[in-house]
Amino acid sequence: MRFAAWILLGVALLLAGCNTTPYDRATVYYDRAQYPSDLVKDFPGITDPIVQHGRCAVVMTTPNSNTGAYYFCTFALTANDLYVMGWNGKTMKYESLANVKLSALKKISIWSFFRARQVQLTESQRLLGFSVTIDDGGYDDGAATERLFDTLKGKGITVVESEGQIKPPPAPAPMFIPIIIPK
Repeated sequence: MRFAAWILLGVALLLAGCNTTPYDRATVYYDRAQYPSDLVKDFPGITDPIVQHGRCAVVMTTPNSNTGAYYFCTFALTANDLYVMGWNGKTMKYESLANVKLSALKKISIWSFFRARQVQLTESQRLLGFSVTIDDGGYDDGAATERLFDTLKGKGITVVESEGQIKPPPAPAPMFIPIIIPK
């Protein structure tokens, strides 16, 4: 009987799972209704109307590279610019990670694998791998990423074939080094 109780408890714990807040939601504040006004308050230089905005993940690197720095972010697309913002929890303000002038983009592409999508924006000295995520964080929003790509493509920016995903650097992993001690 005791064994059955332990099995039942184990099954219940496995089915319950862990309900944690996704890391991107916990580190970057985003309120869809209030975001445009908050952004304009933090950055008065944004005068064009915001066409599209949301939560995102971006990998920044240089052209002809496929590995770069990874950031959780929010974005705002206007007629002339794409603003990529991080969140500073100490000052409770948005901070600029990247300001992409659409006229300065040399080419764009979209990488896709099953449901995952990544818009790749190439400037003369910077390459951004950009994925829109759902408002609650934690998952890519492939449809919203494609809408962003279609909007940028409609601006007349050169579209090229993607050369593969732009990835963050690999996480550190413990290294196994065998030690052989002779007798």
